Amino acid sequence: MSDFTNKPFFIPQKEVDLFDAFNEELIDEIVGQSVDVYKVSVENTNDNVYGESTAKYYEAGFRVNCLILYNEPETIQDEFGSDLNASIEVYFHRTTLKEANFFPEIGDIIDWNDGYYEVGSVTEPQLIGGHAGFRHQIKVNAHRSRLSSLHIEQVGE
Repeated sequence: MSDFTNKPFFIPQKEVDLFDAFNEELIDEIVGQSVDVYKVSVENTNDNVYGESTAKYYEAGFRVNCLILYNEPETIQDEFGSDLNASIEVYFHRTTLKEANFFPEIGDIIDWNDGYYEVGSVTEPQLIGGHAGFRHQIKVNAHRSRLSSLHIEQVGE
């Protein structure tokens, strides 16, 4: 079992806090990219015996600042015609999400650049100094979804 009380000797908490503050300012004040994240409304979505649902309902969107990497779309040709596949990588500042009591999950919908993207994976790949006690960012991989396949409907205010 890991013990996070054993911090690295050459990386004091003061340095970690400074690194964290620089990155928060970079994302919030300089870059200024943001996305709206919609979580599935468990109370309003009915599922079957297998835990599946024909229509999902989503909570109100939560706007959060982040860094976005838009991967080059690819066109796929098949017997039904051409289709465009696109994906994004979204990098969130972990401390900002923790303060907002928000964490992205698989199945969430990201609204960005006039498109909807479904979250396929959530990881925390960046550790300050390689130490698990100094987790810094949350990385989300999402693929483009058609609005018609999402069945997004507004639930009461």
